[in-house]
Amino acid sequence: MKAKEHKFESRLRAAGLKVTPTRLEILEILSRGCAPLTVEELHKQLKKSDCDVVTLYRALASFHKSLLVRRCDLGDGPVRYEMHDHDGAHHHHVVCMECRKMESIDLCLVETFENALRKKGYSNVSHSLEFFGVCQKCAPKRGDSRRTPRVARHAAND
Repeated sequence: MKAKEHKFESRLRAAGLKVTPTRLEILEILSRGCAPLTVEELHKQLKKSDCDVVTLYRALASFHKSLLVRRCDLGDGPVRYEMHDHDGAHHHHVVCMECRKMESIDLCLVETFENALRKKGYSNVSHSLEFFGVCQKCAPKRGDSRRTPRVARHAAND
C-alpha cells in the first residue's frame, strides 16, 4: 500500500493539490474499484470519519479538474467516478439495464475520430461513450433471445 500511496502523493503534488490522508484514501479506493463509484458509495468506504460529503465532492471536483479521476454519467442520476487512465489505456462500460451490473470494455474505436478532429485543429478533444444492454444472466428472465431485435423502419423509408 505504501508504494501506491507514494504514487498518489506524487500525482497530487504534480497536479498542485495538497496531499492529505483523506485524498490519499479516496484515490486508493478508486484505484481498487472495478467499476466507477458514486459519491455515496465512496463515502461509505471511507474510513476517515472527518470526511463529510461536501469535502468528498470538493476533492472529486479537484481530482476531475486535474485529470486524476474521470466522471461517468450513465444517465441514471448519480455521477460516478473512477481513476483516470494515465498509462494511455482507455475504456468504456457496458451496463445491464436490468440488474445494473457494469463491465469495462477495453477497446475504443472512437479514438480514430478524435485524431481526425485534432488534425482539423480541435484541441482538448475527448469523448464519453457508454453502452447499455441486458446481460446474459438477466436475458432469460426477460425472455430475450440472443439476437438483437431488428429496428423498425422509419415511415419515410417505406
